Formats: sequence, C-alpha cells, structure tokens
Amino acid sequence: MDIDKILKSKDFSNSTVTETKKQFKLLNFKISEITPLDEFVVMLAHAIENNKPLRVKCGIDPTGTDVHLGHTIPYRKMAQFQNLGHTGVVIIGDYTAQIGDPTGKNEMRQSLTPEEVKKNAQTYLDQVYTVLNKDRTEIRHQSEWFKNVTLIDVMNWAHQTTVAKLLSHDTFKNRLEEGHSLALHELFYPVLQGIDSVYVKSDVELGGSDQKFNVLMGRDYQKNAGLRPQVAMLLPIIHGTCGTAKMSKSLGNYIGVLDEPFDKFGKVMSIPDAIMKEYAEFASSFSEEEYRQFVSDLDSGKLHPNEAKKRIASNIVAIFHGDESGQKMREQFESVFAKKNVPDEIDDYAFQRGANIIEVLVDSKLLNSNGEARRMIKQNAVSIVDGDKIQDANLTFDESYTGKILKVGKRKFIRLK
Repeated sequence: MDIDKILKSKDFSNSTVTETKKQFKLLNFKISEITPLDEFVVMLAHAIENNKPLRVKCGIDPTGTDVHLGHTIPYRKMAQFQNLGHTGVVIIGDYTAQIGDPTGKNEMRQSLTPEEVKKNAQTYLDQVYTVLNKDRTEIRHQSEWFKNVTLIDVMNWAHQTTVAKLLSHDTFKNRLEEGHSLALHELFYPVLQGIDSVYVKSDVELGGSDQKFNVLMGRDYQKNAGLRPQVAMLLPIIHGTCGTAKMSKSLGNYIGVLDEPFDKFGKVMSIPDAIMKEYAEFASSFSEEEYRQFVSDLDSGKLHPNEAKKRIASNIVAIFHGDESGQKMREQFESVFAKKNVPDEIDDYAFQRGANIIEVLVDSKLLNSNGEARRMIKQNAVSIVDGDKIQDANLTFDESYTGKILKVGKRKFIRLK
C-alpha cells in the first residue's frame, strides 16, 4: 500500500504526513491484519492534523481471574497508542461475560453470576494495568448502557443483521455441522460486542485474530447509527510454552501476569526453539529494528539459541517488573542452572513438625492442590537440594528437615524453618 499516495490525495500537510507515517510504522508492527487499511491511515492522519486522539477499544470478558502473556498482547498495542497520545477504552464485558465468548468453543460456556463477574473484573484490571497507562485509560462497563435496554432495542439490533450472517461465523457454522448444540443467546454475543462500539464511539478495536467476525460487527452497527465505522486491528494468538497449542490456562502452557519474575524467566527458557522468533516478535517489547537484527543474528549463527532465549526472557520479565528485574532474573537463572546452585533469595517456610509432604507443598504455595502435589512427586519433580528425590507421598517432616531447601521442578524453592 502506498501511504504517501493515500495521504497526498487527501491534501494533508507535510508535517501531518511525516507524523502519520512515523506512527503507522510503529503501530503496524506486530499486527496480523488491519481492516480496512486505507481507512486506518486516513483516520490516523485526521487525528494528528486535528489534534483529536483516536479512541482505541478493547474488551475484557472477566470469566476468570488470571491474565496471561497472550491476553496482554492487545493491551500492549493499546499502550503504544496511548504513548502516541491516543485514548485507550477498556470495555468490561459484565454482560457478555454472562454469555461467554463462544468463539472457538464446541459447547455452550457456563454462565457466571453478576457477583462473580464483578469480582473477576477488578482482578483483571489490576493485571492489565501492568502494561497500560492508567491516566490515558477510560474504563467502561457494558452495564452502563445495557441495563436500560428494552425489548424494542433488542429487536432493533436484531433487525440490523441476518441469521445467515451470524451463522457464517466459523464457530457457529462448525458447531452446527458437527452436531453440537447452539443456544440462541450465544448468537447475541457478537451483536452485543458490536453494540459496545456504538456506545463508546470507538475508532479502532483491538482483538485477537480469532475475533475478526465480532470486531467487524461493530463496523456494521456504527454505520447503521450514522457513525464513522471503526477499524479492526487484529493481533496474533501466540503459542503456549509447549510450542504446539495456543497459550491457555486450562492447558497449563501459559506465562501468567501474576507469575513471579523468576518463574516468567524460566517458562520462557522452556519454550521450544521453533517458537523463539514468534515470542521475539509478538511477546517481547523488541522494536522492529531490534527484532530484525535478532532474527538475522539467530539465522546466521551469530546468536546461540540459548542466548536468544535469555534475551527474550529478560525482555518479557522487564515488561512487567522493570529492566533491573529482567537482568537480575537472568543472573539468578544462570546461577541456578548453569552453576547448579540455588537462588540467592529464597522464601522461608515455617513448617508444622509432623506435617506430610503434600501438606507442605500446598500450604507453602509451591503447588496449588493435593492432586498436583501427588502428580509432581510421582514424576520425580520434588526433592531436597543436595539430597534425594522425594518419592513417598506420605513422607512426614520432623525437626531434622529444619534449614533444608525443598525444590519443585527447576524453578521453585523454599527453605524450611
């Protein structure tokens, strides 16, 4: 696409053209698709020339409490917009969360209560603010407009689309073709997401590449309301640490925003070499130039894969915890795994004399459940540093364990006291 030609045809000033090209170059990096691209270029130029920030929308369905690295990718793009002077509009889907996004699901999702949604929403926001500029973020709740909706409103929205269009959604089409159930209320999910765009007057909507259908519904409803239609800016769905499936809490292949810095670093180091470039491009904060150099050095052999992972891991830790922490976690990782030592800083855990290993692992929060503790013991992943693997799930801890270091997997340690 010839950006110069588009901008000059609209008679923008030279300074506007220069600034638009600068912002576009930054915003277009790490993007899967911008639709329509020419509309976005013109929209961006108008915003710059008239000093009127774009309203950049992204929604959260607070169906759980954990945000992982994949979830933050659209919000980090929103942060780039904010750094350029635009406004981020975060929609809390307190109505759509009660439906559950059907995208990619072959069965109806469990409904949540309003109380569950409210509690989850605050937890989500606390985590999203680790990457967003809070002062340039506008928080909106769907309940602001949907709580006053009448049946006539719903009928009017339904009138503006067709059953054929909704059933062209890949998820809905596949569910029917495969003989799975499809509830009527699920068809309203993309409708409600589209209506959000009307109420907040968004100019750009960010979403994963699997959200294209829902985001484009917003364009339709804005056109029908006489508004300038938003542009869809779609971002990639990254693989989880396993390298084969998308990042997902249910699959256990995720890097959580709430993970400790050392865990984040270690999880990145565990990814297969095959997805290093993907993480460097989409999960890190590398600039386009830094990414190109990274790939060039990796392909030429100048950069060893292990060093490449360390650079990515340090960068990702720095996104959430600062540059100093990113460097510190690298040094700690090298100390633990290259020099076969334990970390310099280990949390102490005052264990109950006579407690068994399962109780200690769960109560110390090294592991989340009794089942997980038994599974890790069975997999020979629990040990005493400078001692044997723990293979007996009924082992009890007496005074002789005081001062010893309990280790789970490769990255979790506590000192017993």
